[in-house]
Amino acid sequence: MKRFLKSAGLPIGVFALAIGSAFATNAMKNSKFFVDETAYQKMDTEGAVCIERSQCNTVDSKICTWTDPVTNLEHPLYGKRLNEDSATLCSEPLFKD
Repeated sequence: MKRFLKSAGLPIGVFALAIGSAFATNAMKNSKFFVDETAYQKMDTEGAVCIERSQCNTVDSKICTWTDPVTNLEHPLYGKRLNEDSATLCSEPLFKD
């Protein structure tokens, strides 16, 4: 019995390490990382004309907005992305925590 435990100890330890690593990797995939990004206000419907407003992030939570001090209206903010024609548009919704 003692000999069995000595010879099986290393494979059991490696197996336990592999299982622990698998759970740790899965936990990292499910966590949300906040990535700060410059936020832009769309000035046209396509998003080709944009004005830089503030910093927001890409994690899905509350929509990032900018309040116009003159009209007191809230405007959604967007991140810049390339479209299929390789044009830069501010069309990616951004969020705030």
